[in-house]
Amino acid sequence: MPGPGNKQKKKKGKTTAQLGSLFMGLPREMRGEIYPHLFFSTRLVWGERSLGRISRLRITSAPNSLALLRTCRQIHAEIGTSWLQQVLFVFEDPNSMLDKLANIPSTTLALIQHARISGDPLMLSWEDDDVYYRTSQALKLLPGLALDRLTVLGTRGPEVCYQTLDMLVRHGAGWKELYYLSHKSTFLGYKDNDNWFGLAGEESPYLRVPQPEGWQRALEARDGATSGASVTIYRAKAPSLPGAFLDPARRAVFAQTLPPGCDVRTYATFEDAELMKDGECEKEILVVVKRGRGVDYAEKKDSPYHSDGDIREAGLGKTWKQIKASLPRWDEDDDIFDQSDDEDETDPGVEEKYDSVDEYVWPPLHFSND
Repeated sequence: MPGPGNKQKKKKGKTTAQLGSLFMGLPREMRGEIYPHLFFSTRLVWGERSLGRISRLRITSAPNSLALLRTCRQIHAEIGTSWLQQVLFVFEDPNSMLDKLANIPSTTLALIQHARISGDPLMLSWEDDDVYYRTSQALKLLPGLALDRLTVLGTRGPEVCYQTLDMLVRHGAGWKELYYLSHKSTFLGYKDNDNWFGLAGEESPYLRVPQPEGWQRALEARDGATSGASVTIYRAKAPSLPGAFLDPARRAVFAQTLPPGCDVRTYATFEDAELMKDGECEKEILVVVKRGRGVDYAEKKDSPYHSDGDIREAGLGKTWKQIKASLPRWDEDDDIFDQSDDEDETDPGVEEKYDSVDEYVWPPLHFSND
């Protein structure tokens, strides 16, 4: 058994090691200023990026993204859960978003403030019947979500892209501010499909109206006309590589109006010739949606079922974990804090590299004609 002298020597050695750390030698307040700078420039990514109709590329986070949390107990205690409010959570597909976020406590989920997700539909299959849910519907499985900003990368098809955003504006919850990006302008200029068949008197779900006026009215109907709720559309000044919206000088405010002699019912029966022509349709669009002052925008566990279809209703009130357990290839993955569960010897994936957390990459499938 070590004597008092040995105990004192061990304690002295530990103190010497701590004093030898330049970082730990900084005042506690200064370290507290450094942590946010690190985590605000960090993003964690999960999921698969579509390369073609059946080919996928697994994207992984940098292996040491959260290494600082494991440096020592003191640093871990000083950071606490603040990193959850600072890092950007990125999901390449909606399934990966639910795999990670639907199985953690709602109190932890509520701490996350910044997320970017794919606007692709959530595709499921029950009894050989393929069904899909839009982004706003998938978010219903995340009670407690209350993001400062949700960024959605619009999907490939213009009609689906429009409907996804339309449903987010009219019914979406879980975010205070929404950034919706489209790789093309076509989702605001397509002709409504004359071959859509619905119930008698039912409108096409892809019916367009002039924007952002239509979405502004819908948002004010939710939050109040004097709440400060707003919808603004920005359009790239020229076809460009992704990232035009990181530079305000490369974008301009955009708005549509009804042509002379046209009304809202007939507006979408014609293409927007300017937006759909070559050289114009390739311009990216960013739609910024801001909820009104004082609005409770968090997703609620017992919120009413989605009027356009609700995955909770179809799943008979089951959680995402229970729903997915009934589907093929169920793999439980519910540890948001550990990156090691993303390691797969058969599919190591590709590590994501970036200079800014706001950078984005469009899946190659978006530009495929197959």
